[in-house]
Amino acid sequence: MIILACETSTLLGSVAVLENDKILSFEESLRQNSHSEVLNLFIEKALLKAGKKFSEIDLFATGIGPGSFTGIRISLNTIKTLAYCFDKPVIGINSLHTLATQAVNLINTSEFLNYPVISMINAYKNMVYVSEYKLINNFLTEIKKPEVVRVQKLTDYITEKSVICGDAYLTYEKYFSDTLKKNIIRLENITDEPHAKTTGQLAFELQHLKHTWNQLLPLYLRASEAEENLQGIKYQPLI
Repeated sequence: MIILACETSTLLGSVAVLENDKILSFEESLRQNSHSEVLNLFIEKALLKAGKKFSEIDLFATGIGPGSFTGIRISLNTIKTLAYCFDKPVIGINSLHTLATQAVNLINTSEFLNYPVISMINAYKNMVYVSEYKLINNFLTEIKKPEVVRVQKLTDYITEKSVICGDAYLTYEKYFSDTLKKNIIRLENITDEPHAKTTGQLAFELQHLKHTWNQLLPLYLRASEAEENLQGIKYQPLI
């Protein structure tokens, strides 16, 4: 199975071509504002490096967020268009799941295997998109569904020692309470951005969930800023 995967939910924009779960090629850049400008170029380069054509792709995969509203749409719309044009199935991968998978892949000793893995993506306005996972029978299992949590409430969310990954950690670390810091485990060489390479590997693993292009939806956990203002959801400064 040949898979083309894209992920632009966060600052990192990336593309990968895989054969089953083996990475054939990838392209990536840490410039969020340019995702729309470079994604198609990255796709062309990755396909060229892999020696593959669009007609050879069996499954198109994309990160569906949560993350940047604009970033999610860039990858999502690109993959939906390609799947439509080439009449191939698609699969959407939760970007928090991708982050947790990357963290688990770094755990090479039994020391951390029994700890929960918590993914956190910056939701801005001093909020984070967060979800908790745990290895159960060697399968990464979602313990808490993705949700939006204010930074001030993270101490209530993370109540036991946990492996933490995601760009929200770097953004808000200085505001964490001492109690919260005691429950945080940071792995060496941790990856805080979801990568298309992992998105593609998860797509192969979860290919039974594939569907048609018009069924693919983004994972939006927040309303637009205008809608939030109407609902009275306001920015709360960190102290």
